[in-house]
Amino acid sequence: MNESTRTWRDRVARWHKSGHSARVFAEQEGVNPGTLYSWSRRLGMKRSEYRHRSDAAKLPSFLPVVVASPEATAPCSGAPLEIVLPDGAVVRVPPSFDEVTLARVVRALGGAR
Repeated sequence: MNESTRTWRDRVARWHKSGHSARVFAEQEGVNPGTLYSWSRRLGMKRSEYRHRSDAAKLPSFLPVVVASPEATAPCSGAPLEIVLPDGAVVRVPPSFDEVTLARVVRALGGAR
C-alpha cells in the first residue's frame, strides 16, 4: 500500500468516526468532498460501520441508584443533587424534586427502562 493510499485510508476513517458531513470534514482537511467520497468507495470503507461503533461509544453509562424512603434519609441541607454525565453535562436536581419527572428525565437519557 503506497503512502497516498495510507493517508486517504486514515483520512476516510477519521471522517467516518467524526460524524461530520463530507462537506464539513473536507473543508476542515482542505480536500474536495467529492474526492473524499471517491476514496471512501475505492477503499470499500462504509460510513455506517464507523457510525454504529462511534454512536455506541458516545452513549452515557449509568450506575444503579437506590432511592431510600424519605424516612430513612438524613435531613436535606437544601443543596441540589448534581449528576455529572461523561460529556460534562450536569443535571441539577433541587431538594424538592418531583420523583416522576426525575424518573422521566433519567429514562430519556437512557439510564432506566
